[in-house]
Amino acid sequence: MKRTGFLVRPIVKRIFESYLAVIPIILLMTIIFLTKIIKSFTVMSYFAFLICGLIIGLGLFLFSFGQESSISRIGTLIGNTLFKQRKLFLIAAMTFLLGVIITVAEPDLKILSAQTRMNDIVLVTAVSVGVGLFFLFGVLRILFNKNLQVLFLCFYALIFAAAGLVDKRFLPLSFDSGAVVTGPLTIPFILSFGAGLAKSRESSSSTTGEDSFGLTALVTAGPILTVMLLSLAIDPSSMVYKWDLGELVDVTDWGTFWPLFGDLFAQSIVSQLKNLAIAIAPLGLFFAVYDWLFVHLSYKEKAKIFFGLVYSYLGMVVFLSAVGVGFLPIAQKIGYEIGNMPSSFALAVSLAALFGFFGVLAEPAVHVLVKQIENVSEGVISAKTVLAVLAFSVGGGMALQAVRTYYGFNLLYYFIPLYALALALQFFVPKIYANIAFDSGSIASGPMAASFVMPFIVGLAYAEHGADMIYEAAFGTIAMVSAMPLVVIQLLGLYAETKRKIAYRRIQKKFIEPDDCQVIHFDPE
Repeated sequence: MKRTGFLVRPIVKRIFESYLAVIPIILLMTIIFLTKIIKSFTVMSYFAFLICGLIIGLGLFLFSFGQESSISRIGTLIGNTLFKQRKLFLIAAMTFLLGVIITVAEPDLKILSAQTRMNDIVLVTAVSVGVGLFFLFGVLRILFNKNLQVLFLCFYALIFAAAGLVDKRFLPLSFDSGAVVTGPLTIPFILSFGAGLAKSRESSSSTTGEDSFGLTALVTAGPILTVMLLSLAIDPSSMVYKWDLGELVDVTDWGTFWPLFGDLFAQSIVSQLKNLAIAIAPLGLFFAVYDWLFVHLSYKEKAKIFFGLVYSYLGMVVFLSAVGVGFLPIAQKIGYEIGNMPSSFALAVSLAALFGFFGVLAEPAVHVLVKQIENVSEGVISAKTVLAVLAFSVGGGMALQAVRTYYGFNLLYYFIPLYALALALQFFVPKIYANIAFDSGSIASGPMAASFVMPFIVGLAYAEHGADMIYEAAFGTIAMVSAMPLVVIQLLGLYAETKRKIAYRRIQKKFIEPDDCQVIHFDPE
């Protein structure tokens, strides 16, 4: 009986965490429906949204249940053994290939790709190559012990220099491409890979504690640059957004709703089963070959990893199917209807802020991050303070994005000062805060950012400017979510460090008297 309870509790906790990511959005949409703010938000549309929300929670549970024993485990094992190969070419080739493989399977990238209406293969290839290259740079940085802050300065200077050459329709998409690659599949793999890499260098590196940080942040810079390069090869006039919400959002009859919903969901399931099998199979194959050559796990351990991959695969299938049928089109419809309302500006900005605010509060990984910061600051910054600041900052970021969407101005008006401040702050705060800040943007942009908040902004942009301005005015939303923690967490680190130094000075004054012969050394570090 005790054994059963021991097994059930983690499962119940994981189910709760999975649905926690969806419930706040469902509650907000329920309020919108009950208050009749949007007249065209029919009972059928709300019901489709509710069903898909519950299915998305199930998909997230299946995915998270499998990824810990498969994707995270694969990342740790490869990270633990990669440097032991002692052949630089082999390390470089495997790292690049891993970055490409893991990105191709990333569900958030597939959601973004679906909303661009571009050729999926072209965009996914460009993003995957970017991740592979910068994943390689991150590993080489650890191998040769290079300064992470200097690399950030160099790469982001290159990004903002290239931004002047990129067509204005591609610029926000470039930044979003960097943000979505830190989704629910890529993040666990990179973090566990970094931890395994750090552990493998314990005996040979004095900076081991920093090795597991920075890989995520460095990886996000790659797709930004490769998509910018892609824009130079594509005729901007071909970037025409085709507005199509599908049939489900306009259904007003129950007799039509159920067959149509069932048919659309079945078609989506079949399509995702095939597409995701092609995407995730290379990861399983890569690990099978890598294990055969270098690791040599027992059959029991290998079976556990491959069963975990199957769970993750099924979870992604369920998640993406529900997003495509209910979440994405209905979120676009809501944004479109609000944009068409008279005096819609205040409502659009308020809703965007609420979606950002509750999206952060509902993200389980954020709660892990805030406890980590509380421990690092030795209690100077409480976990509740960090959570509140993160939630308000991302909510504010979404409000700013809605303002930009409404007026249609360039994303760089936000990003140049934001990134300049973030890059400058890293030289004034302890490295641990800078590293956490640059890795935390990926944590803030959870699954709801790509599947709901982004489509909502797309609908708003279409209502305000039409299809021609969607790429300029709507894209950049996910990047905005990822960018806000870069500054906020470093400012919190600066506050904690300043407060600690003031406390030490006060203690010094209490101990040292005019004729005191004692010598007391205080080292704030």
